Amino acid sequence: MPITAGRPPVGSGVAAARVAFACASLLAGLALALFSVVPEARAATLAETLADEVFVNEPGSTGRCTIYAATNMLRRAALLNGDQDWESITTSSIPSSRGLPFGFSVGTQGAAYAVEHGYVTGSTEEERSAELRALIDENPAGIVLYTSTGRPHAVTLLGYDEGTSSFTAHDSLTGATSSLDECVSVRVSNADAYWYVASPVSAPEPTSLRNATVTVGDAVYAGKAAVPQVEVALGGTPLVEGTDYAVSYVGNDAVGTALAVVVGMGDYSGAATSSFEVLDGAKALAGRCGPGVESSTPPGQRPAASRGPGAGALGLAA
Repeated sequence: MPITAGRPPVGSGVAAARVAFACASLLAGLALALFSVVPEARAATLAETLADEVFVNEPGSTGRCTIYAATNMLRRAALLNGDQDWESITTSSIPSSRGLPFGFSVGTQGAAYAVEHGYVTGSTEEERSAELRALIDENPAGIVLYTSTGRPHAVTLLGYDEGTSSFTAHDSLTGATSSLDECVSVRVSNADAYWYVASPVSAPEPTSLRNATVTVGDAVYAGKAAVPQVEVALGGTPLVEGTDYAVSYVGNDAVGTALAVVVGMGDYSGAATSSFEVLDGAKALAGRCGPGVESSTPPGQRPAASRGPGAGALGLAA
């Protein structure tokens, strides 16, 4: 219907109002419908930011290790913020003039990320390690860690493993995510500079163990509390005791039904449980050594291994 400008006819105010209201309602409905079909951006977990496809690697030694390390740090920051355009961050996104600037910013379609620079100041390795751990705690996307000593190099420092007491890093030159000590040349002892994402980066909430699968092995009571082998998996992924969870027991100091309680730690929270049976140690041993075993020695005759000079001892070669 064509729309013409000008004064509306006398007496058409009510009709015009009704039309305007109907149009407004239609537009509101369309907007709501469009909004409802737009997928909500989901922030990645720390584990998802460690996938191989997140990292870009050097095709051989290019002398641009800081650029690659910064790219990987920023891609993780975007993922943690639920930025759907995280893949648009590439090495070409990083401003460079024969090196990584002390301060710069990188943008995607929906966000901007500022990067700033600092120096490692600890005088001992213990002080430097504590300093780097504090930086990792404050920067969930990791930091670019650089050494100018010996062979200058940079890696993306990702975290600290309490279980192995070592830092984890990604080295774009080797293409591997590993212990920092396995990277090309950067170490806690020689690192002297770092870059970090100064813009807010969402630290992911710990993943709940509520739906974890807890598998408990055989438990036998033999005068002291039974400690069975416990395995925990979440979504098919095995978890590590002491790093991802801790285990305690209820009722494992007597024969009968006991309970294994798994409590999340590190990147995991909440708890999961599994009941198990504690068997009588004496009965279990008798069941294994009792019926079904026939002697090969005639009645009244001692075993050959114990007769005569030079006979071999049990378990030892003659």
